[in-house]
Amino acid sequence: MAKIGLSNLIWAKLTEATDGTPTYSDAKSLGKAVSANVSISNNSATLYADNMLAESDTSFQTGTITCGVDEDADAVFAELLGHSIDDETGVVVKNATDTAIWVGLGRIITKMVSGVYYYKAEVLYKVKFAEPSQDDQTKGESVEFSTTEIEGTIATLANGNWNTSKTCTTKADALAFINGIFGVTAQASNSEGSQTSNPVG
Repeated sequence: MAKIGLSNLIWAKLTEATDGTPTYSDAKSLGKAVSANVSISNNSATLYADNMLAESDTSFQTGTITCGVDEDADAVFAELLGHSIDDETGVVVKNATDTAIWVGLGRIITKMVSGVYYYKAEVLYKVKFAEPSQDDQTKGESVEFSTTEIEGTIATLANGNWNTSKTCTTKADALAFINGIFGVTAQASNSEGSQTSNPVG
């Protein structure tokens, strides 16, 4: 199996019930996907008895995901990070008390197995992004493209779930899996000119 592509970074606002059941709204594209790096921290505990390993536990603790996108669109990042933005002028104001929102995050990973393409749709149930750092440079003799990276903390829902995925034979089916979790209807995803109702563009 070889991973050969990444696309459709989609996020949606999370509302979590007390039992951990998630519901999502206002699905949007994070931007055109450049990269997505996931790092997981696991609980690790061992118990030795009678001079041998008697019990061990390795379970999910937390994680981070670093997403690289082609553009840090103000309308997208301001909403994710809790900043205010004027809908008419587009002016963004960042305040020290701004609080990022919890979201679900989906992506599609293209794979090749024995010469056949597969599309793995993966959704992180609960993610909160942090303000990205910036590294800007002047233009030199040759053009060098730079992209934006934003890091999010991966948490578990109250029921312990943190990830769900499905491997499909078509990209359309993979996208339908993500849209189904995020509550995007077929009619909404086919509408034109609306980033909210058509998160994948």
